[in-house]
Amino acid sequence: MISKEIKAKSIISPSALPGVDFVVNPYAGCLHACVYCYARFMKRFMKESAEWGEFCHPKINAVELAEKEIKKIPERSSIMFSSVTDAYNPLEKKYELTRKILEILVNYNIDVSILTKSDLVLRDLDILKKMKQIEVGFTITTTNEKFQKILEPGASSPQKRIAALKALKQSGINIFAFIGPILPYFTDLENIFKQLSGIVEYVFVDTFNTKGANWDGVMNILKKYFPNLIEKYKEIYLNEKNYRKYANDLKIQIQGLSKEYDVPVKMIFR
Repeated sequence: MISKEIKAKSIISPSALPGVDFVVNPYAGCLHACVYCYARFMKRFMKESAEWGEFCHPKINAVELAEKEIKKIPERSSIMFSSVTDAYNPLEKKYELTRKILEILVNYNIDVSILTKSDLVLRDLDILKKMKQIEVGFTITTTNEKFQKILEPGASSPQKRIAALKALKQSGINIFAFIGPILPYFTDLENIFKQLSGIVEYVFVDTFNTKGANWDGVMNILKKYFPNLIEKYKEIYLNEKNYRKYANDLKIQIQGLSKEYDVPVKMIFR
């Protein structure tokens, strides 16, 4: 793992994500090392030779910047933690950048959303309870711990994530889940919906973005651990007709599971 303290020019950045006005990324890079991570493109902006997932740099002036920049943000704007890192990656235990920024946001009428794969978020329940508008979500790609350790080796286990969702709900925090990316043969959709039933207020759902390094990351894992799936993935994603049928069947399945387990789906695919 490579880590070096850096200084950022800004910490509350305008967002291109639908429904999100601003994003906060207290770290550059991420140690969860998810093989499918779309944020790999960020590496081209960094002078970093290590592979994505092997480095994470804390932005040590993040709190100072947040104190200044939040004063310029309109009331009821939406701020999301995080878009190209996980605000609760392992370095947060030491640096507490996310916690300290949240402490600042408590004093503002801002809609805050946190999406993470770490149950470390429970450490900050005392702050979350004080916030005017807050929701916390967990990404759940699979409930199979064996698959999770291969696909997301640095993240909390699926069981810990679901337990954290329950703890947040019991504390009165609005919660949601992001099921994605859906990876054929790994994402056990019915079991995920079953375990989220009665817990989350809604779920986002998205397919696998096969652009560039995302595809390479998954292919490398398939070659190493699941070579029998390589051709099946190519049949789905490299054939437009096959992919259209796959995506349509997937939407029908998700709509059925949403109804069966009474879990509202807020978005199906981008």
